[in-house]
Amino acid sequence: MRPHRLVLEGFGPFRDRQTVDFDAVARDGIFLITGPTGAGKTTILDGLCFALFNTVPGPRGSAADLRSHLTAPGDPTRVELEFSVGDRRFRIERSPQYQRPRKRGTGMTTQNHTVALLELVDGQWAGIARTAQETQAFLDAVIGLTAAQFTKLVVLPQGDFSAFLHADPAERESILEKLFATQHFRAVERVLGERATHARRATEEGEHQRRFALEAAAQAAWERLPDAPARPSIADTIAHLGLAAVSAQERAAVADTTQALWEEHADEAATAARDWEARSEDRAVLTALLADQDAWERDAPVRAQLDAQVRRARAAHGLRHLLRARTHAQEATARREEERATAHAAVQTALPTGAALAVEELDDAQLAAVVAHLERSVERLSRLADLEQDVRTAQDAAAAARQALEDAQTAQRRREDDATTLRQRIRQQREESESLHDAAAQREALRERRRLLAERETARAQHEAADARVLSDAQAAQTTAQRLTTLRAALRADAAARLAADLQQGQPCPVCGSCEHPRPAHPVPDGPTPEEVEEAEAADLRAREALAGARAGLDSAAAVLRAAQDAAGDDDGEDLPALLQAAEDAVQRRAALRETLIEDERRLEALEAGLAEARREESRLLEARTQADTAATAARSTLAEARQSQADDAPTALAGVGLTPPSDVRAARSAAATATALRTAHTSWTRARDAARSAQQDLRAREDELTAALAESEFADAPALEEAARLPLDRLEEQQEAHRAQATRLALRRDTEQVRRARADTATHDELRDATARAQERAAGLHAQADGARQRALLAHDRSATAHAALDRARRQRGADEERQDELARDIDVAELVLGTSNEAASRMSLSSFALAALFEEVAAHATDRLVDMTAGRYRLLHDLERRRGERRAGLGLKILDTFTDEARDPRTLSGGESFMAALALALGLADTVRSETGGIDLDALFLDEGFGTLDADTLGDVLAVLDRLRTGGRTVGIISHVSELQQAIPTRIAVEPGPRGATIRSGRTPDDSTD
Repeated sequence: MRPHRLVLEGFGPFRDRQTVDFDAVARDGIFLITGPTGAGKTTILDGLCFALFNTVPGPRGSAADLRSHLTAPGDPTRVELEFSVGDRRFRIERSPQYQRPRKRGTGMTTQNHTVALLELVDGQWAGIARTAQETQAFLDAVIGLTAAQFTKLVVLPQGDFSAFLHADPAERESILEKLFATQHFRAVERVLGERATHARRATEEGEHQRRFALEAAAQAAWERLPDAPARPSIADTIAHLGLAAVSAQERAAVADTTQALWEEHADEAATAARDWEARSEDRAVLTALLADQDAWERDAPVRAQLDAQVRRARAAHGLRHLLRARTHAQEATARREEERATAHAAVQTALPTGAALAVEELDDAQLAAVVAHLERSVERLSRLADLEQDVRTAQDAAAAARQALEDAQTAQRRREDDATTLRQRIRQQREESESLHDAAAQREALRERRRLLAERETARAQHEAADARVLSDAQAAQTTAQRLTTLRAALRADAAARLAADLQQGQPCPVCGSCEHPRPAHPVPDGPTPEEVEEAEAADLRAREALAGARAGLDSAAAVLRAAQDAAGDDDGEDLPALLQAAEDAVQRRAALRETLIEDERRLEALEAGLAEARREESRLLEARTQADTAATAARSTLAEARQSQADDAPTALAGVGLTPPSDVRAARSAAATATALRTAHTSWTRARDAARSAQQDLRAREDELTAALAESEFADAPALEEAARLPLDRLEEQQEAHRAQATRLALRRDTEQVRRARADTATHDELRDATARAQERAAGLHAQADGARQRALLAHDRSATAHAALDRARRQRGADEERQDELARDIDVAELVLGTSNEAASRMSLSSFALAALFEEVAAHATDRLVDMTAGRYRLLHDLERRRGERRAGLGLKILDTFTDEARDPRTLSGGESFMAALALALGLADTVRSETGGIDLDALFLDEGFGTLDADTLGDVLAVLDRLRTGGRTVGIISHVSELQQAIPTRIAVEPGPRGATIRSGRTPDDSTD
């Protein structure tokens, strides 16, 4: 918030209209408000606070009478303030409530408080609010500070300078929340609280699922298991599932024993059947072996051809690397030749037309010399162009300075003539206006009489309207109350149906605990819902509040009517129009003179200020003309020296590459770019040429290696080697290995026990077939009995598997479930930590409080920087995190570190001067922190009322040095003080001068400073 203009009229010691132009004195960043004791210096700050908050700082805030005692009965009492917040500009006009004499009769009457708030929109003042409530609500939102906070941060009043320094943590918390806009931290707390609620619900759902798993596993157990806990943990669940699995496994073992007995008989029968089947199989194996031996002897030529192919493929496999090396060398040689040709074409393209040298004659050192010369030419020609532009600029500036001086001198003469004429006219207007003073007072008395009559009629109409509103709101309240009673009765009657609507099959009833719900209640048709009852309750509350407001309005209207009747009396006002017209005619001339006089006085004040400024401007322009002439002369001299020192040392190598010496910067840059491109292309061609030669040498070496290897092999030439290398060696070896395996198998089959048994068996084929059939039939009957036992065992195993599956699933999911449970616990723990409700949080601080503490720590750091400069390094402000008895929050405490004793103590133990410096440093540190943060309130102004008298001369100098550095940050500091050192150090002032007709205000710089 930055104030621009303050107008005081009939306020405190200021009877006549006085204007404080803060923009004029804020240009230097710091100004002094001076004047004798009791002149009204503090009243300027009172007016600033009254305009914004309808109160004044300190103990004067309880004083009801802010009206000047020097005013006449008809004179107004008002305060007008123009201020800006960010890019928005506002104007507020406020008049206090005060007692004045009745205009008719005797006694006193109350002049009510009035206020109007406007905003500058597109160059026009637009109204925003006209009631006190609307205005204050808007200002609280825009400024972001209450009156108490404003007098701790912006206006530091006399006698209450150290309020923020000595404030308790709760009060600091309220101020810091508004300054730094930390609402987003509270939003984080709300979101994490919701996540914690979700985590608690998910935890309960996990417990429900574990109870269901235990109930299902108990059904598969062989015997009754111990009762599970009501809220089983993951470990409890796994333990009970393990018991169920063991019981089911025991039941399956008994079924396995029964099954084994039947299977033993079946196996004996099967063994006898298999013996007969084996004899039949032995006979079949012998028959197949004889057939396979005949086929093996017929395939002997094919196996011989395969062996020859394998031998040649193996010989070629050892020389394949020479073939691959020759192929790679051929491909590399082709690539290098192509790259060399491309690079040669690139050099030819980059070589300018008319070059005396061919591509092969170019030398890299020669090209480097050409590039270096052209780059030096660019620098020299650029400097000449810059110097020529400097000469033209300096000559233009000198001509402009001479013309500006002549224009200023002419304007100064015109202003002096205008001021003389205006002073004569003002004197004449004042004499004529004084003669019409009595007529104006008579007109004001008649207007007051008319106003009282109008107020009486308005109050009577408002009283009638308030009475009608009370009657209407009473009827509405009665209607809503009757409807609420009816809905509540119906809702109670339908309570069982609402309870039945939430029942779920298999879930316990919240009333009786049963999991079966045979006859749930049904809702009454058209019965009310709880939401409808809540809406009716809200409507009933609104109706009762409206009725109470209407009754209060009726009482207020009755009081206003009685006051209006007392003020107007029995006056009927019949003679009022004629008297008013006569008085109006008498004062019209005086009003016109007064408006003209005010305008002429403003013009004269502006002219006189303009004359002083014009004199300073003339001196400045005279000095500027001299400096411009000097600069032009120096620029011309520098250009001449540069032209004399310019010499062309172009080498003859330029012609060799087709380039000519450049005459300007553009040509030099183009030639340098051409030479650089040519050098780059030439370097690439040289590298490609060397690479191609190396590739050719490598190709010849690979061909020599291949020729030598062929001479020592069974291959006549390279094509024969390539043909053998193409044979599928792996597949041929696999076929050869398959033949050897087949021979081995035949040999093994001839030597088997089964073949020997088949050769020794003398039974016929028919005998073997009949005996085998009889044995198989007996084995089938016994196996049917075993199958029945097997089915019963399968059922037992199925239940056991179910129990084990549940156990395995619980064990597999244990890690994920515990991780999920830990995650939910973390959500709850984090929320409790952020909300400050966790038992593990030693500070019990919520996130928003921690953020404020961190910001306050930064405030203390900034304030310490200021305090160290003020106290020559003795005192420092320490951020105190300890929470003391009775404090709601920790982290917003302060202590003072005295480096002389190296002890931290309470700020209340400081002396008056030390408290003043600490409080001032804290206010500045707070403003520094707010300005560095985004989303907060920007404190652009600071007003200090007294306090400097407690400082010695050296300390006062340190404090002033700190305040003086605030100018660079764009901040404005206003000081009220009688200290003579301040008056000598601060030239910009607002002077308050007392007088018998009220105090007056003048602003500007001291006379000594204005003559500079």
